[in-house]
Amino acid sequence: MATLKDLVTGKGFDASQGIIEETIKTVPEVDKFTSILIKGTTFQSVSQTSDPTTGFRTVNNGIDASDEGYELRNYALGILAGLVQRDKAAVDADIRGRDATLTAAAISLVRSGMKSLASKVWYGSSGGAEKFNGCASLVKDSLVVNAGGSTASQMASAFAVGLGEDKCHLVFNENAPLLSQAELDWKEGIMIGANEKPVPSYWTDLTGWAGFACRNSNAIARAANLDGSTHKLTDEILAELVSKYAEANDGLNPDAIFVTFAQRLLLQKSRGTTVRTGARSSIEVTAAVPLEYDGIPIIATNSLTNTEAVWTAA
Repeated sequence: MATLKDLVTGKGFDASQGIIEETIKTVPEVDKFTSILIKGTTFQSVSQTSDPTTGFRTVNNGIDASDEGYELRNYALGILAGLVQRDKAAVDADIRGRDATLTAAAISLVRSGMKSLASKVWYGSSGGAEKFNGCASLVKDSLVVNAGGSTASQMASAFAVGLGEDKCHLVFNENAPLLSQAELDWKEGIMIGANEKPVPSYWTDLTGWAGFACRNSNAIARAANLDGSTHKLTDEILAELVSKYAEANDGLNPDAIFVTFAQRLLLQKSRGTTVRTGARSSIEVTAAVPLEYDGIPIIATNSLTNTEAVWTAA
């Protein structure tokens, strides 16, 4: 399974690799999700939805023929775009030097773009330019654990996902800038200043087709309607979440569980213990930061929000 970093590294783009390495510090989806390249901006996949019917038969009696079930799925990418302009005189005079100044700007641009993409991985697009679905809309109702929160716009979720080309992955057009250029190409041009007059500038853009696909309808499970008090993330919720995922995937566990930082903190607090230090005294011991559940990595991300709508079954 190749990540975006692997794809860039494989082409020997040291500058782009450095930008991606800085980006994944704050956008873990870029580091964890498999990435694939395609020609064009749309693609199809055939997903198996059921197995053939099998069973035991008696001597001299036959069985009905059956086939596995398949579903054809269509996917479309969106244009991931960003434009940065810098006053040429300010860049040339920057104490960091021209190259370091432009590199810092490039890192910020790519990080912002990857944050935009990561948000769409979870929540998709509701009629916007991206036109692709996210995990929240793709997960089956049968794979949702309802934590019970009910306050509008104050909910959070934890997602258990399977990663790989046959499950959940990011998709890029093969000519995306980070995959077809050794570094972002800075050009000299003219920008319009705050006083609406021209200013000599350096500029670059991040323009490439990107998207998200999940080829296995059982590769996403969700703990929804988590809040900051009674209905928070606990090991009990995680146990039910992983159990639902495993049951739907013939015993296979998810590859990762993504949560908000706030819910990871609440999970950490729930794991705290009381330790007796004497016959009549005890202290509360804070648990370590939760990094896994039953060997499954727990990954906190700012791409998930604590302001979701209340989930209800379709």
